[in-house]
Formats: sequence, structure tokens, C-alpha cells
Amino acid sequence: MTTVWLDVGTDADLEPGSMKRLDIGREPVLLANVEGTIVAVADTCTHEDASLSGGALDGVFVRCPLHGSRFCLLNGKAIDDPAEIDLETFSIRIEQGRILIELSS
Repeated sequence: MTTVWLDVGTDADLEPGSMKRLDIGREPVLLANVEGTIVAVADTCTHEDASLSGGALDGVFVRCPLHGSRFCLLNGKAIDDPAEIDLETFSIRIEQGRILIELSS
């Protein structure tokens, strides 16, 4: 397995409390600035395949816009039903103001 660090933009482009969808790798990724910490998780709800980037960000949680499942963005944990499966998480590095996300192939 090969690991690649992909540059996905600057940390200044992602204000605290904001999130965006990235179409990279094998699945969409949700990139979010959670209280000053940049995090990345799978953008697809594990319950019904809805894009979480269309949901609501509340502190460290994102709520799915389809059925209201809630996930912790710090660790990907499914918090509220109907989702029971956690989200995949991705490692992030910030180098000279650039956001790098770790992808495996």
C-alpha cells in the first residue's frame, strides 16, 4: 500500500466552523475546521449515502441532512441513530499554511 499526502488548499481558506466537500481519492472527503482544528472524514453518511457536507456543523459534530444522524468529526464516531457505523477518518498535516491529507492507494 502506498501513502500519498495530497495538498488540498490553505488553512486560511477554511474558516473555523466551516466545512467543504473534496472529491479526491476513492470517495468524497469532508474537510472541516472544528474549533480551529482541521479534520477530514468520509463525506458520505453511513446510513443512507447522503453527503454530509450538505448537513449542519455544530461544534465537533456534523448532522446528516437526510435523516439526522450525527457524527463526531474528531474521531468519526456515529453518535445518533439511524447511523450505526462510524465514518472513515483521514490524517491531516499543516505545512507552511497548506493542508495535506493522507490518502492510501
